[in-house]
Amino acid sequence: MMTATLNTTTQLPKHLQSGLQYAENNFLDEHARHLHLDKQLLRSRYDLTGKKVLDFGCGMGGMTLWYAKNWDCTVHGVDLDPAHVQVAEFLKEKYKLDNVEFLCQDVLKKPLTDKYDFIVLNDVAEHIPMPALEAILAQLRECLADGGVIFLSFPPWRSPYASHVTNAVGLPWCQFLPQKMLYRMIEKNNKDITGAIEGDLLSAYKGLNHLTYSSLSGLTKKAGLKTRWRKSHCLLNRLPAMQDTNFSFFPLDFLVTKEFVEVSA
Repeated sequence: MMTATLNTTTQLPKHLQSGLQYAENNFLDEHARHLHLDKQLLRSRYDLTGKKVLDFGCGMGGMTLWYAKNWDCTVHGVDLDPAHVQVAEFLKEKYKLDNVEFLCQDVLKKPLTDKYDFIVLNDVAEHIPMPALEAILAQLRECLADGGVIFLSFPPWRSPYASHVTNAVGLPWCQFLPQKMLYRMIEKNNKDITGAIEGDLLSAYKGLNHLTYSSLSGLTKKAGLKTRWRKSHCLLNRLPAMQDTNFSFFPLDFLVTKEFVEVSA
């Protein structure tokens, strides 16, 4: 059984307060801007009742707590960043959720050993260096229980919002600007974010691995995983007649805002 490595306090330090607000909103708001589609798909595709769930790269725990609240399941949240886990533990205690546990752990140094029915990587795969992501996917394959699946969601590199700094610089697709120009724009609008590893927008941008569905597919195959289902959500899906269409082909793939992929052993 996993146990947390960090203790909560009655009040989080000031530098974690913005992260707390962000994570709490992700937990409570069914229409949180960048998660509403994730939540909709998860509700429609999966029944996690009675399942053992791993939220890998859980961040500050907003979605981890959402799984624990919405299903009678056991949820483990694992993240590399101690600041993230501290916020997650605070929220767990605040909302008295007993079916969720958090662990701050580098799984490449200390591998996971439990088996899970459902493993989710929500908006995290694009932040992991490619060689590490390949090793992690191979490890997660070994963590799957019989019949278990892995669900990944991420903004592909051609997405208008893939840079994670679109709001700061005011431009979609800004990742295709000359690097020096973009760095200057980010530095001009830079701000601190909650995290002991990536503490500001510029470091977060530099940590992106430029993930695409094609590159992810290559990594999952190397890890011995097979794609069972894929949904490429595009700006054109907002049109009623095109809600269920996959626009994953050039040049409309530049309008894809998020990829959703299910893989299994």
